[in-house]
Amino acid sequence: MTFTLDAYAARSCPVKTLHALTHPSERAPSGLSFPGAAEFTAGAFATITAAEGTVDLRGLSHSSSEAEEAACLAALNAGAPVIVGGLLPRDWDGHRRSRVELLIRTTDGYLPGVVKFQRALDPRRDDREFVYSPVTELGAPRTTTGWRYRWNWRWANAVQLAHQWELLRATGFATARPTGVVIGTDLIDHCGLVATWLDLTEPALSPTTEGADPSALVSALERYHLQFAERVDIAERALTGAEPPEGLLPPIVTSECRYCEWWSTCRPLLDDDDLSLRVSKSPLSRLEVSGLRAAGVHTVAQLADADIDELLPRYLPLVAYRQGAEDRLRLTQRRSRLLVDGLELARLTEGPIPLPTSAVEIDIDIETSREDRVYLWGFWVRADGAEYYRHFSSFTDLDDAGELELAVAAMSWLAELAAQADIRVYHYSDYELVRIARLAASGHPGMTWASDFARDHFVDLFEIVRTHYFGANGLGLKVVAQSAAGFHWRDNEPGGLNSMGWFDTAVHADDPEERSVAQQRVLWYNEDDVRATAQLRDWLRQQS
Repeated sequence: MTFTLDAYAARSCPVKTLHALTHPSERAPSGLSFPGAAEFTAGAFATITAAEGTVDLRGLSHSSSEAEEAACLAALNAGAPVIVGGLLPRDWDGHRRSRVELLIRTTDGYLPGVVKFQRALDPRRDDREFVYSPVTELGAPRTTTGWRYRWNWRWANAVQLAHQWELLRATGFATARPTGVVIGTDLIDHCGLVATWLDLTEPALSPTTEGADPSALVSALERYHLQFAERVDIAERALTGAEPPEGLLPPIVTSECRYCEWWSTCRPLLDDDDLSLRVSKSPLSRLEVSGLRAAGVHTVAQLADADIDELLPRYLPLVAYRQGAEDRLRLTQRRSRLLVDGLELARLTEGPIPLPTSAVEIDIDIETSREDRVYLWGFWVRADGAEYYRHFSSFTDLDDAGELELAVAAMSWLAELAAQADIRVYHYSDYELVRIARLAASGHPGMTWASDFARDHFVDLFEIVRTHYFGANGLGLKVVAQSAAGFHWRDNEPGGLNSMGWFDTAVHADDPEERSVAQQRVLWYNEDDVRATAQLRDWLRQQS
């Protein structure tokens, strides 16, 4: 049967393959583009294409596929050190096709590479080998220690690379050992942006098959072959008019749905009470939901009413690959019961909730840019019966010195208040504490004072809420302040990720009016965050 699937098929929801082949006349809208991704990618490719000998084939994207494939083959045959945007010849027998962002020449062939606007590495304290190369010398691997690829979070990149390596192998140009590289946003001292080399045969991923031993890790290549075979089966059924595999429909909602071009097609296929649709906090995985459906549980109401002890013998063998599957199921049932009852929070304790008080009470919230710089320190101050908002902000592209200067100004103001009265500072989660500690590492006395002061005078309301409440949709500030304390943000789309976009506009928009509007939007959002914390604190003190 003549068809090919791209490199995203095996790493993506299998329902996408079905829709693409059963709705060929529909043009699905393009997916979400994360703010900042285009700029990061453009910068990475600018560095890569500046290297001597790099062949950039992106300009051929409007040519025929035959012309693009021929150009890619010519560059491979010529031994180009790096090929950007090459369209590999289709492998009809293997049902594969792919445009590859990077094809990198090594001593024994080419390997594929991807550029992703995401953190790809975690620091390590052991001496395990880590292989990487600077983006300016992609084909020259180096070995060090102290870093590890984030296999659990970024496995999909490796599955995509496995597809492209197999396609390279079909052309006869692949490296002998299945290998690929990922360029994320991580910076390594003395090298800057780096490409992480992945051994696609390394057992690094949990198995995802029914009944699998969760401790028996599999490689990205193994997972790819399994998942790609499933997509090929779906494609063959779709093209012959056969029924899709059992359990494929209705679809299962995952994080991928938030930016999927086929969501408008999938949503009508779901029951409004579908378990995967309604439980969004710590959601069950695709295979966990599939296991529940196989056991007869499809909706929130059904899970809320289920006898878990009776369900487990049927359910657990289907999700043996998942560690803690029983605990996750019981937690989801707990959330389901709250949802059925129309409740957002459940009290875990009884009696008044102890909460430190002070003559002057201050709520703090910070805003950070995509470059992870704190550009805004916001405070809500209650003193002598009055309340007001105070902020320290810099709507500019800050460097280390600029970020520190702004933080010192904010902490100096706080120190002046602390010298005049007994104060406490309230925050939600430890984000502000982490940033103060990080800036205190500079050795500046103002930040050292702030770090010391925070130990005894900062109060984390999140820890207090977590001690006393369980939330159907988690315990984030937006959820708790709105549902429990009745606070409402002025902005229709409040959120940290959105505020980063507003900051970008406030700093870089060409139109001065547009910059001014975006700046005010950020300030209102930050003010609402600290006012929400204050209102939540009032509500907590009223509980008995």
